[in-house]
This record gives sequence, structure tokens and C-alpha cells, in this order.
Amino acid sequence: MALDFKHPVDRVENISREEFQEKYMKPQKPVVLRGFLGDSVCYDKWSFDYFKKVAGEVEIQCFRNLEEDLDKTLKKSDIKMKFGDYLDIIEKGPTDLRLHLFNVFKHHPELYDDFTFPKIADNFLKKFCYMFFGGHGSVARMHQDIDLSNVFLTQFEGQRRVVLFAPEYSELLYRYPFNVHTGVDINNPDYERFPGLEFVKGQEVILSHGDTLFMPGEYWHYIEYVGGGFGMSLRTMNPYISKRAEGVYKILVLSKIDDWMRGAMGDKWFEHKKKIADERAAKAIKELQESN
Repeated sequence: MALDFKHPVDRVENISREEFQEKYMKPQKPVVLRGFLGDSVCYDKWSFDYFKKVAGEVEIQCFRNLEEDLDKTLKKSDIKMKFGDYLDIIEKGPTDLRLHLFNVFKHHPELYDDFTFPKIADNFLKKFCYMFFGGHGSVARMHQDIDLSNVFLTQFEGQRRVVLFAPEYSELLYRYPFNVHTGVDINNPDYERFPGLEFVKGQEVILSHGDTLFMPGEYWHYIEYVGGGFGMSLRTMNPYISKRAEGVYKILVLSKIDDWMRGAMGDKWFEHKKKIADERAAKAIKELQESN
């Protein structure tokens, strides 16, 4: 049985600031926006060939989705190459090599001139604009963003399939304590191992050229590249002070504890966290069953 993530995401075009704030930002509800970047030249200017020309010599770190990384936040990779060589790879066909949180603007700040920050939102984190690249079939496993900031994800080349789950399902998705990941495979759900999945409902959307997905700060998201492609993320601070503080706490405290305990205990720490995730899910299932 497939997971239930067929609930649609709203699609709007040239939405006003007032409408966006009331319908999506304040209630923290996902939406696909058309015209998000206005008449910015990046829509037509940015391509594989353009980035090869502008930044092809930049050394990058690429990531693969490895089973042994299920418990880790991907902070650093041993796979290094020239950016231009990587673009050649993802243009040719399927590959699991993925480039995420790539701050190309640090190397070429003139790229900021190719777009404008929209006025429909406040508190853009302008020093944390990132590019994401992937070959056909590469994925970003399901996770939450640790800082709980909102993300505006714009697609330029290729397509991306994005599956979203609201934060209310965190325990039923078997979130590991101390970090923002889960071992659940949403494409091949194991209901015997993860019975809580029977109670979750998600949303699925395909992003094409010019689409921007607004992902609220706490939403779980899984991303899969449909064809080689790339996009950009702009981030804004969470509109709620309590969530900003929670994000800082996760970065400065919980993630540090997690890294230290993993180093001290090895696989035993991961097994301990899986046990906690299972117990929390069982409790959530029991509460749902008793309330019905």
C-alpha cells in the first residue's frame, strides 16, 4: 500500500503580499508560487552552460545517499571535483551525485544582480542563498531543516518531485531524537516496521521551470530529481519567535550533543535513538486509536 501524499498543494500566480501573508505565511501552509521572482533575468539566463562558464572551475563537494548516513546531517563529503565536471555528469544521465547548500554567490557575488528579493515576505537571510543540483534519480532524503527557517525553492532546469508532511506527523514519521531525520522510505513504506505510517497524510508536487515552492519552517520534505536539474533556495526567518529560538537551540545544542554521542557510542547511539523513535510513534498511535 502506497503512502497517502496525494493531497494537493495550492498553486497561485503573482499573489499579493497581503494575501500571501494571511493565507500561507502566518498559518505556515505550503504553496507553489508563479512569478515569485518577478521579472528577474535569472529565469532565462541561468542554465547548465551559463554556470559552466561562470563558475566551472570552482571546487565543490558532492553527496551520495548512503545507508550508513541515515543518522547523520550531511555537512561534508569526500567527493570533490570541479563544478563544471559535475554539471557534465548530471547532464549525461542518471546519477545519485547531488550538490546541496552550494553558495555559488560566495564565489561570484555578481549573480545577486540576476534576481531581486520579493516583497511578499520579510526577513530574508540574504547571506544564505543556496543552489541545489542533482542528476536524474538523485534524492534528498526526508528531513526537516534544522534552523526551522522558511524556504522558497525555485526550479530553473529540469523537474523536481517534492513530498511534504506537516510537522504534526513528526512522531508518526519516526523522527530520530536530537536531529531532523527519519529512516522511513516513503516510496517503499514498510508498514510492519513503521506502523505509524498508516496515519500520516502528505502532499506531493512536481516543480518545473519557474515554479517556486514555499516550504514552511517545520515541514518534512523529500526531494527527487526528475531529470538532471537545479534550483535555488531563498530563506526567511520563521515568523514566530519561539520557532526561531527552537531552531537556534537545535543547531547550537542538540546537534552538538548528537555529534558527540555518535562519536562516543558509535552504532549504539543510533540504536538507542531508533528505540526512542519507535516508542514515541507507538505512543502517538495509541493516542490516535483511543481518540477514535
